[in-house]
Amino acid sequence: MSSSTWLEAAMYKGYLFIKRGIVTMLSYRTALVLGIVGSFIGLLQFSFMGRFLTEGNSFPALNAYGGNLLAYLIIGTAFTSFVGVSLGSFQNTIRSEQQMGTLEYLLITNTKLELLLSYSGLVSFLGTLLNVTLLLLVVIFVFDIPMEVNLAGAAVCILLTITSLSGIGLMGAGIIMVTKVGDPVTWIFTTLTGLLSGVLFPVEYLPGALKAISMLLPTTHALHALRLTLTQNASIEQISSQLLFLLIASAITVPLGFFSIRAGFNKARRDGTLAHY
Repeated sequence: MSSSTWLEAAMYKGYLFIKRGIVTMLSYRTALVLGIVGSFIGLLQFSFMGRFLTEGNSFPALNAYGGNLLAYLIIGTAFTSFVGVSLGSFQNTIRSEQQMGTLEYLLITNTKLELLLSYSGLVSFLGTLLNVTLLLLVVIFVFDIPMEVNLAGAAVCILLTITSLSGIGLMGAGIIMVTKVGDPVTWIFTTLTGLLSGVLFPVEYLPGALKAISMLLPTTHALHALRLTLTQNASIEQISSQLLFLLIASAITVPLGFFSIRAGFNKARRDGTLAHY
């Protein structure tokens, strides 16, 4: 084979691979759209953060949490770990079992789908809790960050956070069993959490309409309560309004989540796509 022929063949193969990638990407339209929108959301998020940081060395909006910027950012970052595992662990379990070809085998046993996901999710939650705890301990001692911790209050807050968001994660898992990729429910809540819940900057810096939306998110109330319990030794009574909001959110999202996962499972089984991914 001449060098020119080999080059033409190599270029043609490259063209075919690129074409395949484009066709695959376009076939998952939801994921494509969410990715594009996510890029714009990221720019918006950093613009709000920039507005917050231009205040200089004094941050009045952080006074409720002790005024320490590093503590504020570290707790916000740690909180996103719980958000991520709550929203994504069930989808990851389903995808992993599908890839290993074991999902159908597990489901023909006496183990219900809901229990299978709950058991797998529990392992992920415990792993995340251990990682976050170690991270906080190391950072607190290394950077000498002042913390006044109420462990009981923080534990209740984390538990209700995971419960309320797990219901949303179950909804996303139900959708992913049908669509296979591009779950809008989980994407929306993940995006809104990063942008509107005070992870990197206080919600006070949001425009009025966005601030109103942030107050409807369980993550906003959960993160506020968690920061108070970790920096101000806030009691359960002092964060009772936030805990009540999370409890109500859990009562709504968990039943909807189990309904969604069961509906998605039944549809995938009828369509014969249960093991597809």
